Amino acid sequence: MAESTEEQKNDAGDNGGITSPEGVLMLFLAGIIDTISLIPIINVVSDILGIIVIGGWLVITRPGEALKKATKRFLIACGVELIPVVSIAPTWVWFVYKTLNDK
Repeated sequence: MAESTEEQKNDAGDNGGITSPEGVLMLFLAGIIDTISLIPIINVVSDILGIIVIGGWLVITRPGEALKKATKRFLIACGVELIPVVSIAPTWVWFVYKTLNDK
């Protein structure tokens, strides 16, 4: 009986959730990248940084079916970041938040 309680804690825990260390770190990094994108001159740098850092996180931590589900959102975030005026929207924070909330 103790094993089922232990399994329930692991299933309901913060494994990859918003309040996990991974979630806090990635939301912080996404916030920094979105803040950098507010400066027009270095907007391209924030796009490249977002694709490398957040895309790398996605590939490393979301194997299989979870990666397939999140890839569409990742491409949407990349597309929005490439549109000059719209790129000030917090798309990387949105992407990380939605990916962390995926079950």
